[in-house]
Amino acid sequence: MTTHYENGEYIIRQGARGDTFFIISKGTVNVTREDSPSEDPVFLRTLGKGDWFGEKALQGEDVRTANVIAAEAVTCLVIDRDSFKHLIGGLDDVSNKAYEDAEAKAKYEAEAAFFANLKLSDFNIIDTLGVGGFGRVELVQLKSEESKTFAMKILKKRHIVDTRQQEHIRSEKQIMQGAHSDFIVRLYRTFKDSKYLYMLMEVCLGGELWTILRDRGSFEDSTTRFYTACVVEAFAYLHSKGIIYRDLKPENLILDHRGYTKLVDFGFAKKIGFGKKTWTFCGTPEYVAPEIILNKGHDISADYWSLGILMYELLTGSPPFSGPDPMKTYNIILRGIDMIEFPKKIVKNAANLIKKLCRDNPSERLGNLKNGVKDIQKHKWFEGFNWEGLRKGTLTPPIIPSVASPTDTSNFDSFPEDSDEPPPDDNSGWDIDF
Repeated sequence: MTTHYENGEYIIRQGARGDTFFIISKGTVNVTREDSPSEDPVFLRTLGKGDWFGEKALQGEDVRTANVIAAEAVTCLVIDRDSFKHLIGGLDDVSNKAYEDAEAKAKYEAEAAFFANLKLSDFNIIDTLGVGGFGRVELVQLKSEESKTFAMKILKKRHIVDTRQQEHIRSEKQIMQGAHSDFIVRLYRTFKDSKYLYMLMEVCLGGELWTILRDRGSFEDSTTRFYTACVVEAFAYLHSKGIIYRDLKPENLILDHRGYTKLVDFGFAKKIGFGKKTWTFCGTPEYVAPEIILNKGHDISADYWSLGILMYELLTGSPPFSGPDPMKTYNIILRGIDMIEFPKKIVKNAANLIKKLCRDNPSERLGNLKNGVKDIQKHKWFEGFNWEGLRKGTLTPPIIPSVASPTDTSNFDSFPEDSDEPPPDDNSGWDIDF
């Protein structure tokens, strides 16, 4: 972008905030600095055509350290931090990424080595965290170090084969083991025997978001904003790797001991790559995007549709599209978001974002336009939200769960002991990677 300044005009004022960098294409400027408010500014230098200033703003230092004043009519090329990052791929990346990557890599390698040496017999089962058709999720404790607890998902191999879910389970393992995000539950390693597969995962003892929503009825605007932002971060990470999630709902968001939510259950997630579509019909009826119902092929934009549905459900206690059975629900979805009467408690900016996420046409959906996820992060509803604090884990969550110890399961419903007969063996070999 080109900007013109008249003689004597301040281009930059010392102490002001800014995120722009300037290259002079015509004219000259004087650079001055005020060391104290009572003294006159000190002249530092003159800059001319081809010189630049304000480069620190690109690195995130947004307080200007000097004045820059046009000494005649001046024309500058101006670039802001976001555009620069878009072009260059992130200046922070240049200075910090190599170091951060090396640090993260070392951490994950040490972690992998630790888990590689563990055996199933190294764990004690403490309690049950969840039960499903596939099997159970147990809270387990490392015998040698009782402060270390994990979630162990135990799957019946024969049930997986009978329901033809082998590919989904293999994909879930692959995606979760490769996902290193603070907003996604970690899968550390897997075990197997003749009857079961075992997935050793990070445990989040704050409970399911669904349980909290059920107990409270609905959430405040600011509470919903925090949880939505956690999902946006998880989606941004997955989508940057060409992965779609396809199963967003409050049941699949779990709170850690701090109160941050993480995505769990990657049974429907799939690596599709970039600019590609997939045609598998899957998801929870109330959250399914119209293009999935119409079998038109879908991509990451289906996740952004479900984000709009999640916002609505968190704000009101129930999803916008809901019928007595799945077919009726699909018919209501196909009528579109504009047919839905929004209750008064959804504020204007929230309603605007929900409607932009739930466009019928995937190519018009926020998150799927040229600025990608940034369009969601910069939406009015998120104005003033501290994304950096969220990423660093310094932002205080709206609900801080009570977790007394690494074995405290009080935030989960109680489940009866496993009374099922052990399933038959499955030695077909489809689980060779586990």
